[in-house]
Amino acid sequence: MAASLALLATLPRAGATTISGSFTADNALFVYISTNDAVLGTLVASGNNWGDVFSFSNLPLTLGQNYYIQVEAINYGGPGAFIGQLSLSGTGFTFANGSSTLLTGEPGWSGGYNDSNSNVTQQPWVEPAGSTVSFGLNGISPWNTQPGLSTDAAWIWPGDANSLPGSDNVNGTCGYCTVDFSAEVIDGPVQPAPEPATCGLVAVGLICLGAIEWRRRRWSRSDTAAAG
Repeated sequence: MAASLALLATLPRAGATTISGSFTADNALFVYISTNDAVLGTLVASGNNWGDVFSFSNLPLTLGQNYYIQVEAINYGGPGAFIGQLSLSGTGFTFANGSSTLLTGEPGWSGGYNDSNSNVTQQPWVEPAGSTVSFGLNGISPWNTQPGLSTDAAWIWPGDANSLPGSDNVNGTCGYCTVDFSAEVIDGPVQPAPEPATCGLVAVGLICLGAIEWRRRRWSRSDTAAAG
């Protein structure tokens, strides 16, 4: 029985987990997945037209490892904002908000100013450690509704990128700049329901425990009768 319970404790979580995401930014963006929050990682989506939505889908995640979705968003001038959504399939991971979905504007995103470069090129990563501000949900002017994105997703920007020197202060954002966003994908604590084989193992263990208890009580009664 002890061996059975030990085996049960070491069984892996069932079901592979994948991650998908869709985004756009005014004006351009690069999206990466990384296993280190201080490193950009692997490019998974990019685009330079905020009228289009850029996506990646079904990237596999390995259990025992946290991941980070890293975004560099670039503003060419005027209002700047980023909007997007992430989703997980499977049971092995969760976002910092405790859910399998994460929209911009929800807890779980960090943001930070990178530099004043507004060229559509990857910039050295500056790990974001600050908060984000929301300008309103998908559908708000001047960006209007972006098809393919949730109407509950918000247009966001890093709080420390507001009203910087040289900013045109439109919507409070730096007019010409690169900013960074990050969202963590956490290994666990979601657990799937036990598989049939696991249920059978548990049942065997419970039967063994019941048998041991029955024998203990029987012996206890026999000893009492003998003593009397």
